[in-house]
Amino acid sequence: MSRRDPYIIKRINLRRVIVVTVISVLVVLLILFAFIMESDLPINFLSLTQIHREHPSLILIDLLPLVVSAILHPMHHIMNQAISEYEERVLESQQLLKRNTEFAIGLSNGEDPEAFDEILETDLGKALRMIHINIKADRRKESEQSWIVEGKDIVSKILREQHDMEELSYGILRVLSSYIESSQGAFYVYNEESKLLVNTATYAYNRKKYLAQEFKIGEGLVGQCAFEMDYIYRTEIPEDYITISSGILGDQKPECILLVPLISNEVLQGIVEFAFMKEHIPKLTIQFLLELGEIIARTILNLNMNLRTQKWLEESRAMTEELQKNETQLQDNASEMNSAQQKLEQANIQLEGKIIEARQANERLHLMLEYSSEMISIYNNDSLLTYVSPSVINIYACSVEEMMAGKYVERLGKVHTTQLLKLFEQIRDNPGGIETLEHSFIRPDGEKIFLRSVCRNMLDDNAIKGFLLNTTDITESVRVEREQRLKTRMQALSENSLDLILRISTSGNIYYANPIVEDYTYIAPSSMVNRNLSEVPFKQVFSTLLDEVLASMAISPVKKNLQLTLPLEMGEYKTQRILNVDAIPEFQENELETILIVGHDITEAKAIEKEIKIQNRKVQDSINYAERIQSSILPDTARIRKAFPRSFVYYKAKDVISGDFPWFFETDDSYYIAAVDCTGHGVPGALLSMVGLFLMNNITGLNPGISAGDLSESLHQEVRKALKQDHDKSETRDGMDMALCRFMKNRPVMEFAGAHRPLYVLSEGEVSVYKGDRKAIGGLKHRRKAEKPFTNTEIHYRPGDKFFFFTDGLTDQMGGPEGLKYGSARVRQVLLENAGYTIPQFFDHFQSDFISWMGKERQLDDLLLIGIEV
Repeated sequence: MSRRDPYIIKRINLRRVIVVTVISVLVVLLILFAFIMESDLPINFLSLTQIHREHPSLILIDLLPLVVSAILHPMHHIMNQAISEYEERVLESQQLLKRNTEFAIGLSNGEDPEAFDEILETDLGKALRMIHINIKADRRKESEQSWIVEGKDIVSKILREQHDMEELSYGILRVLSSYIESSQGAFYVYNEESKLLVNTATYAYNRKKYLAQEFKIGEGLVGQCAFEMDYIYRTEIPEDYITISSGILGDQKPECILLVPLISNEVLQGIVEFAFMKEHIPKLTIQFLLELGEIIARTILNLNMNLRTQKWLEESRAMTEELQKNETQLQDNASEMNSAQQKLEQANIQLEGKIIEARQANERLHLMLEYSSEMISIYNNDSLLTYVSPSVINIYACSVEEMMAGKYVERLGKVHTTQLLKLFEQIRDNPGGIETLEHSFIRPDGEKIFLRSVCRNMLDDNAIKGFLLNTTDITESVRVEREQRLKTRMQALSENSLDLILRISTSGNIYYANPIVEDYTYIAPSSMVNRNLSEVPFKQVFSTLLDEVLASMAISPVKKNLQLTLPLEMGEYKTQRILNVDAIPEFQENELETILIVGHDITEAKAIEKEIKIQNRKVQDSINYAERIQSSILPDTARIRKAFPRSFVYYKAKDVISGDFPWFFETDDSYYIAAVDCTGHGVPGALLSMVGLFLMNNITGLNPGISAGDLSESLHQEVRKALKQDHDKSETRDGMDMALCRFMKNRPVMEFAGAHRPLYVLSEGEVSVYKGDRKAIGGLKHRRKAEKPFTNTEIHYRPGDKFFFFTDGLTDQMGGPEGLKYGSARVRQVLLENAGYTIPQFFDHFQSDFISWMGKERQLDDLLLIGIEV
């Protein structure tokens, strides 16, 4: 409809009023005309007067046009007013639509139009505003990513060109200091051999005392950064920190410092340190240096490996040159030896005939000694081996050369070596005397053999001139003797054993039964030995067991384990015993000869096992009841959602009951909410959680309006009192980690206090992290260092801001493709990549992402994650 439409409608309405008024006048005239015609009067004014006199009610009819006009004119005025208001609203809507259209066109053209207040009055405006926010966030991310990529390219060029550590360090510092606008920088490389961080380059340092520094792990800010393997950002500069010199400004202390670890594959390679004259540095700069740190770390790792490789190559080159010199000298010696060899060849030809004769005689003697069943050896007056016969290979499994080199001594053993030396001393003064020694020897293949050596004193014999030993292998006889002793010992053990023992043949003949058999079968062992199983009146259940053993052994002769419940009668008292039966096959020359059946009474063990199952069930029932008590005491999520309609609580206990718990408390002017992580999990953690819950309720109830920092400090002191940690001799170190938030009801302000736990705030596509204090709730006091109270951080928020806080059960969970921790960086990444998510979408994403990350890994700790949108 055009802009003239309301004017046309007004004119049409006016015409209708006039028409209706005219029609009412005509109706009155027609009525008067009818009365005049009925009275046969002429049509004139006198006739009208006469009929009005005769019919006074006609006066009311005469007033009809006035009444109609009086009614229609106000209605016409009201309708015109309504049409005017409608026209104004249409014009306003058209203007708003035009401004929204211009805003949308600006967005589509890549511009950054300024939002106006009326844009949020319509759904279209809200959608455009959300699109505007997302586009700004995307552009900001794109700009930041472009800045990071450009910086990486600049540094990568230096990394490719430089191969000297000092030049590389200085080049990186020079470029980065200019790129991130720092006033001063230092580069430290970690030396794995000395375990020190060595300063290799500095930028804009003015005092030599700060050059060539070395730090141990954990020493100073540099050492602390290396120990924690995490960046350190400080705005409170230590008093002893260096100053920055300038011709204009003089010596000034930097406003903030940043230390970033250089880590590759979770291994520290170095530290970079930057100082800035401005109060704060952008988070983008920290992110850029963290991402760049891994690239620099890999380059340092590769450079160190190249330097080590180069060193090894130089050493190898030097060794090669030395070998070439030695080779030349050897060639000279070889030529001299060739000339000497030619002279000796003639002499060798003459001696060859005699040698052949001697060799044949020697071979005959060697064969006789080699195949001898004894080993002959000779020791001189100094007890040193001077000769050993070739048969040593059959007995000692050593060559003659090895024996002569003395390698047999360590296998003979220190004790037997000492005995042999004593034997020599006993017969030294008795020429022709004979002594015998039995000892063991361990062959090179690990086999232990037993030997008998007969020693003769032949020091006066000119052919021998020493002690002559004839050594014989007696291993087999020792084995037979030992087996006989073992059989005798086993027989004695079986007779005195409390276990039932039977030995039967494959055909069912009983070879042996110990006395315990009678206690379970009421049959004397003497009446069943040398009889077949079918001839002995065993109870049915026992006979069936033996038949099953024989049948299974015939199919597969391997050890089997069975259980047998055997009824027993002792007078009128009837009971039953449970036996654990082992059927052990015994072989002779790889053929199954006998079956040894050993039955161990496990009746008492079964009763104990049954009692343990009952106790376990009682313990589990108690834990389940404790879980119901804990659930009833903890705040209901419905109360939290009533206070924060757009919120979620992701609560996943490791065991049935948990040491992590959410806490919620409402006062007249505030909402308090916290995620608390108590020491331990399961029953100990749940007990401590009850202490924390009641103390927090009591403190807040007695002090309405208490700040988040003061509440944390009061809880800290009360937990110490409750656990008696304020005593000097206390050893209890239990406590709590906590992220506590206080939301004001009447103004957009919240307070945060953290005990080892952070707060993540997502606002307009950006994530801000408030780390909290490095201090737990409870625990022992530091005896030398005074404690600082908890920090109360005040945060002003805007509608749509989202707050996330959680326990370490989320970030410490192992998993993922490489088995790493979930980590705080992943939480931040999820928030940044999904900045447009609603709170329910964040809940679904974190829940599925955590389960996917955990995979087949077990859950390490209780998990609590709270998300709130204001």
